[in-house]
Amino acid sequence: MSSQVANRDARPFLGDLSVLDIKTEYRSLKEDPVRDFYRPCLLNAISYKRAVGYFRSTVYNVIGTSIVEFARRGGRTELICSPELSEEDIDSIALGYARKSEVVRDSLFQQIEDLLAAEETAFNTRVLATLVSVGALEIKVAVRADRKGLYHEKIGVFSDGVGNAVSFKGSANETWSGWHLQGNFESIEVFCSWRGGLEAERVKKHTAHFDALWAEHDPDIEVFSFPAEAVTYLKKAAFKDLDAVDPKDIPPPEKRRTPLPHQNAAVSAWLSQGSRGIFEHATGSGKTFTALMAIRQHIERGNPALVVVPSRLLLDQWASEIKDEISEAALLLAGGGNNAWRAPHRLKGMTGADTAHGGRIVLATMQTASMDAFRDSVIDGDHLLLVADEVHQIGSQQHARIMTLDAGSRLGLSATPIRYGDPEGTRRIFEYFGGVVPPPITLADAIEAGRLVPYEYFPHALNLTAEEADEWRDYTDKIRREIVRQKPDDAGVRPLSDKAKMLLIQRSRVAKKAATKVRLACDVLKAHFEKGQSWLVYCEDADQLAQVLAALRQDGMAPVEYHSKMQGDRAATMSWFRSFGGILVSIRCLDEGVDIPDVSHALILASSQNPRQFIQRRGRVLRRAPDKRVAILHDAIVAPVSADDEPEQISLLKSELVRAIEFADHAINKGAGAELRDIAISMGIDPDGLLDSGVEEDEEET
Repeated sequence: MSSQVANRDARPFLGDLSVLDIKTEYRSLKEDPVRDFYRPCLLNAISYKRAVGYFRSTVYNVIGTSIVEFARRGGRTELICSPELSEEDIDSIALGYARKSEVVRDSLFQQIEDLLAAEETAFNTRVLATLVSVGALEIKVAVRADRKGLYHEKIGVFSDGVGNAVSFKGSANETWSGWHLQGNFESIEVFCSWRGGLEAERVKKHTAHFDALWAEHDPDIEVFSFPAEAVTYLKKAAFKDLDAVDPKDIPPPEKRRTPLPHQNAAVSAWLSQGSRGIFEHATGSGKTFTALMAIRQHIERGNPALVVVPSRLLLDQWASEIKDEISEAALLLAGGGNNAWRAPHRLKGMTGADTAHGGRIVLATMQTASMDAFRDSVIDGDHLLLVADEVHQIGSQQHARIMTLDAGSRLGLSATPIRYGDPEGTRRIFEYFGGVVPPPITLADAIEAGRLVPYEYFPHALNLTAEEADEWRDYTDKIRREIVRQKPDDAGVRPLSDKAKMLLIQRSRVAKKAATKVRLACDVLKAHFEKGQSWLVYCEDADQLAQVLAALRQDGMAPVEYHSKMQGDRAATMSWFRSFGGILVSIRCLDEGVDIPDVSHALILASSQNPRQFIQRRGRVLRRAPDKRVAILHDAIVAPVSADDEPEQISLLKSELVRAIEFADHAINKGAGAELRDIAISMGIDPDGLLDSGVEEDEEET
């Protein structure tokens, strides 16, 4: 008797999709696609076929108990997705340097390890492993046969046991971001077989296409089974069976970063300007995330975006941000050792106007993007969005070639978009991008909004040695003679020749490398450094850095160096510094892009007349961090002995004071500003006119 009951209870579940009230399309934010479509179909189906560019186990945060109930009733999922191979992996397959199964296996091993190691994804990954272990889920991976891009389509088919099927196609990946209301803005079109006509035909075509992929018969897409070693490795993380899975243990979804009011306002203002303009936002105000909001809106329509950055460091940071915030976009890196863009037709496919390819992002260094081979392969036009981080860098003679691309939408980012000492370069930037999107976000705005911490500012006045003063005067004489040789323009102004500009740069370095700065570094750190603090010391160049390191070590301190040509592991050095603090002595590689929020103190020896440089250096120190309430900045100010004894150095003092007074005006300790104004007055300089007049030298481009 009990056996008969068991047999009755074991009758297969058939379901009936036709009883559902299914719309022809769903849009997140407008409807709830999971509540109104995904879960009802899953609970009334026995088969779910899904072909998608990206799959994340975080989708189970959205589906909740439905996936477990589906599997317990005997439901089966067939999933085809991209294995998320790196460009090097894809090239290895294409060139035959490794068997494809080995490359895919190694890539999947790493992904599984990462998912199990992270607290927010570990449980979902174990659910995934359990579904695989009991046979409720089978996964295959796909790459384009021509290796020119990612497999990135998105179709799904639900089938019941009485002959009904529902297919859908749209922008949503099989991820939390793809389905959750707080995720991306996505849309899907839905077709039901029982409604006949074109809908039934579409269902039939979608099913046939998927089945051809699954059977590995599609000539354009290579599909292969999840490597056996990866399956075995994944199963080790599985629960004993489905009964051991308590869906209530599924962690709540990680909320997408919530935009701040100024970020929403900036994107809206940029759109109202025809998707043209520059975000002049202070360091630390979140301008990268603001730009990602604009990029997401652009690529949601299936359009491509080209993002250019000035360094490999920023390339890596942007790549990480894009993967976190816009994981559904196909991403191609160019520059910084990433050469897959050179493959035939790769860039054309990633920048073409065909929205069927879906949202795509090409992330390139400016050095690579300015190359003829790169620009000639980009398909520009109204469909393309060009984003330039640290947009002032794109105004140089080499990088300005990027601005020959006719992008329909353009966005620049910089705390200081004006190119110091280069009005022509600044003009080109503003003409191309369309000016600053109002309002700019200043340092004071960022501090008031709590994005940056307040700071105290301590300037230290120093003098040139007699030898340095003589060298300064010699350069001054050479500069005057060179300027006199130039023919005045119509306004009577003599232009600066390239030789004069170089002489100005060389003269400014006399002050930047003043010998007394090394002694100042030792004195300040001996007097103020305490164990557990994190100090940055900015030097002008490698010579000064070496002198400072040697002097500090001689005084019994233990500084570490950080720069592009250092011996040893830069990443390990930075990781150690972030964890344990200490004294980090660096040069300009920290000016842009490096985020070290725990830094509490800075000593600036490389006094720059360029406003951008000191704003960026200050921004490194003012970033918020837990238990960080205030930052401390010490600054070396080179000043002449007196206006009468050193008249040639007055221009130097003006340059130093422009920067120093601007520092002091936003500091907590207002006494520093008063002291600096007293120095200016004693030299016969009007301190209130300094910030408006600026300075004349260009030390940025060499």
